[in-house]
Amino acid sequence: MNPVIRLAGLIMVAAVAAVLLTACGEEGGKAGDTAAATSERPVSSSFRFVTGIAVKNPPAIPMPAKGVPITDPNFNTTVTRITDRTVDGYQGPGISNEYAKADPENSDGSLLVLRGNDASWYIYDAVSLRMIRKLSDDVAGGAPEFEPRWDPGDPKLFYYLFGAELRSYNTDTEATTTVHDFKADVPGAVYITTGSEGDASLDRRYWAFVVKDADFNVIAVAVYDRQTDRVIGRKDSFPDSVNFVSMDMSGRHCIVGYDSIPYEIFSRDLASSVTLPHGAAGHGDAAMTTDGRDVMVYQNVATDFISMADLDTGAETRLLEIPFSVNIDIGLHVSGNSAAVPGWVLISTYGSKAPEPGKQHSWMDEELFMLELKENPRVWRLADTHSYTSLDFSEEKNYFAETFAAINTGGARVYFASNWDNLVTDYSEVYRVELPAGWRETLP
Repeated sequence: MNPVIRLAGLIMVAAVAAVLLTACGEEGGKAGDTAAATSERPVSSSFRFVTGIAVKNPPAIPMPAKGVPITDPNFNTTVTRITDRTVDGYQGPGISNEYAKADPENSDGSLLVLRGNDASWYIYDAVSLRMIRKLSDDVAGGAPEFEPRWDPGDPKLFYYLFGAELRSYNTDTEATTTVHDFKADVPGAVYITTGSEGDASLDRRYWAFVVKDADFNVIAVAVYDRQTDRVIGRKDSFPDSVNFVSMDMSGRHCIVGYDSIPYEIFSRDLASSVTLPHGAAGHGDAAMTTDGRDVMVYQNVATDFISMADLDTGAETRLLEIPFSVNIDIGLHVSGNSAAVPGWVLISTYGSKAPEPGKQHSWMDEELFMLELKENPRVWRLADTHSYTSLDFSEEKNYFAETFAAINTGGARVYFASNWDNLVTDYSEVYRVELPAGWRETLP
């Protein structure tokens, strides 16, 4: 293995461990110090950050070739196309990272797991960008969604769902192992899922699942402790249809997202809960502040702000107003994965190429930006996505052109899907944005 890549992985794991210690009650401030440990390269003094909310129209750039880096003219970051159907030979109409909330990159940055838009799954070499293999149905075909989640220390191992089982997969040997079968805990269990929007705790000890029967009806929500190999919390009734479940990064909270009411935040044993404020029901993700607090960052659909709420108290902080007065056609996703650089989340936005009549594109349309987790936050603009869900506001949308970008756990790379202005149905390729080393220390 490349020694530089291996070193990066070890540094990242150490930084994540420091964040977890802070979240579990260590002296405040340690989480904010972890970013220095993640910077193995000298900080670039020549990189020109673009901050604020000035409108910058996306330039017309031809779709890049696979593996050829380009510089975003508006925001100065390096963007590289990872996939190409004609070169890689993946099946189906396109390919993407799974979702904003899941890190597609393994612990040392050497491998990626990507989802074909036809629900097939692939392992890629993250350095050479070569497709290594398509995962067989014997591995990836046992549940409505595969939901792979990389191990925090072993770069060759990820966990995934198969029927009512949590399993692991070794990318070297291709061996699969059953970690736990939930049929023994919940009678009638046929499937487990997070709703494709959940994650385990950073150390992969605590997991939350929706348990379903053969007709996909919800039986229960269960929290599982992988260290003790037992279910430590179960709840069988809810005030609304359950959309997804997730643990936060520290493993102290279980997040339940509903179809039409605000998020409900449970203790890990599901014995107590806090309901987030009115409107806390849009796209969102768990994140961590610089002082180690667990928060949920989301679109508040009542106030039209991107907001965050403390998971212990439910107290909400408004972060950034969404400019719906300029363009009503703004959708967004949140990625809070960057544990080694806490205090920030990645926001990706999507919409049609032609706004609603009488409206115009806003500053945040079809863009990636980092948002600081505090009042009056800084906004760091990363890249234009060149991805449109449709030509016209009224047309049927391409879901995979929504981008749903994900930042990696180390806070160094962003992965996103884009159709790059090619509006073929369900088409997208995967791209990567490299963030400058030490960006948190040098950001204006």
